[in-house]
Amino acid sequence: TRLDAEDLQALLEAYRECIRAVVQKHKGYIAQYLGDGVLVYFGYPSISESDCERALRAALDALRAIQRVQPIAGVQLQVRMGLATGTVVIGQLVGAGDTHEIGAVGETPNLAARMQSLAAPGGVVVSDATRDAAGDLFAFRSLGAVQVKGSATAVNAWELLSEQQSQSRFQ
Repeated sequence: TRLDAEDLQALLEAYRECIRAVVQKHKGYIAQYLGDGVLVYFGYPSISESDCERALRAALDALRAIQRVQPIAGVQLQVRMGLATGTVVIGQLVGAGDTHEIGAVGETPNLAARMQSLAAPGGVVVSDATRDAAGDLFAFRSLGAVQVKGSATAVNAWELLSEQQSQSRFQ
């Protein structure tokens, strides 16, 4: 509401370019731009044991990269991110040819959205499965069990703090 249309467009373009560069660097897949949000998959179109690590590194890199984007019309970009790990069904949801949308269906993308809603500006919140898959490669702070929309039971949430020095996630 504070920006005119041209400044808002410039801000969104700077944000999207910043995120696109980080996601590309970490071999993620941008599935969809959702207004001022981005849905990114790791493990698509092919799965790798390093998908979780790459997603977490991308999240930390994105936080740093967003801070380097110059303010536009006095507005400094901030992001909140949520990550979840699990099985999903991925397929073409709508369209054909060049007009299509690759969507993920299942509990995992919904949980990622709920984790994102728990994050503070400039923060990353991850699911229990993501925390477990990361092993000792990253430092986390427990946010405890939280009740999230769409879940009958509370789920554990973790704030991503930093990458740690470790030989492997199995160490």
